[in-house]
Amino acid sequence: MPTQSAPLRTNGTGVGDVFASLYGQVSNVELEELRTATVLKPIQRAALTLISLGHTHRGASTLLGGRRHAVQNVLDGADKIMESGGRTPALLHAVYRYPDYPLPLPRGTKAEQPPVLDEEERAVLAAHATGGTLLELAETLRCPARHLTAVNKRLLDKLAARNAAHCVRRAWELAIYTRHNCPAAPAVVPVDLGRP
Repeated sequence: MPTQSAPLRTNGTGVGDVFASLYGQVSNVELEELRTATVLKPIQRAALTLISLGHTHRGASTLLGGRRHAVQNVLDGADKIMESGGRTPALLHAVYRYPDYPLPLPRGTKAEQPPVLDEEERAVLAAHATGGTLLELAETLRCPARHLTAVNKRLLDKLAARNAAHCVRRAWELAIYTRHNCPAAPAVVPVDLGRP
């Protein structure tokens, strides 16, 4: 069992399979696509996927066998590569927009129908996906931030999401966002994709 100060597992080091913590949490097809993707390092893909599934940074670090802040360091490295502005939901959206990154796949056998989102819920989802905050959106829309907090809760409930990053993943899983129909990420196409 790893100690509290152990580094995160990485492929090829003999420490273990960095994707092992994803077994049973994503479909086998998505897992294989994550294993073979060339965008970002394997540890970055694994950490980002765990966060996208609604895990906290601490929970993801535990599942990956590392220190409490190790996942944040891994995500910071991915954010520098993708130039997504420092917010995890925007990083997730940026990698899903990138053609060589595997899209999240629904785990169930039945196809879920996407919920109908109203204009405010779509605005909150777009803010999450592009790195905005509810406070910034409230200023833009000239409405109370408390109102948008309620809208965000409605959005999370409709998408069956735990947090903003999980909300972005669910939007892609349900095809609310596709590579042809999604808000632009505040990023420039990266030059170095962090290939191992």
